[in-house]
Amino acid sequence: MTIHRQLHRGAAFLLLASGALVASAQSGAKLPADLDADSRARVPYLQRKDMDERGQKIYDTLPGRSPEGVLRGPLAFAAYNPGVAQALHELHDAAVQEGTLNAHVRELAILVACRETNYNLEWNAHEAIGLKAGLDPKIIDVVRHNRALTGVDDKDALVIRFGRQMLHDKKVDSATFAKAVELFGRRGAMDMVAVMNTYAVSGFFAIAVDEHMPAGRPEFERVPR
Repeated sequence: MTIHRQLHRGAAFLLLASGALVASAQSGAKLPADLDADSRARVPYLQRKDMDERGQKIYDTLPGRSPEGVLRGPLAFAAYNPGVAQALHELHDAAVQEGTLNAHVRELAILVACRETNYNLEWNAHEAIGLKAGLDPKIIDVVRHNRALTGVDDKDALVIRFGRQMLHDKKVDSATFAKAVELFGRRGAMDMVAVMNTYAVSGFFAIAVDEHMPAGRPEFERVPR
């Protein structure tokens, strides 16, 4: 048991170290000319002082707000319409905190959604959370590199296949949906859709504004299918 834990930790360390090497290589790349230097995106971060009264009230409820009054994090760009950011925050809490999926399945679903939208910000946070939830580093690597599901545990394979079909193929086939219901029940299958979509929506905002990670934080390599 102790040897197994040591091997698991060693594999996790190698996984994270490889990501750091990619980050190091990419951090020196020149940003596109249309990106803001602070947000590293096409629009600057919002500041509380520039919002109207309603916007400030919503701002005060959102994660990612800083003591200096700047909103960062996954809702930073959605908050250009504060009501949208508030709705996404509530969707996240309903999908994640009130859902029926266990931490293992939920974190894998989040990583799949992040990979399918190339959403580096939340991937970088949830990769470590996924490891703590018991995800095998090899499974995380399958998701990161869009690898085949040969030899992957049935439940993990189902979550990955479901997300790939929904977010990439734009069609979930009957067999995949039936397996999701078999493994997680109808409520669990719908909770998986909700979890994946709340992260995918933030990923779409990041795509639109071409968000880049700060120096030293890894970004996805484009992997052909």
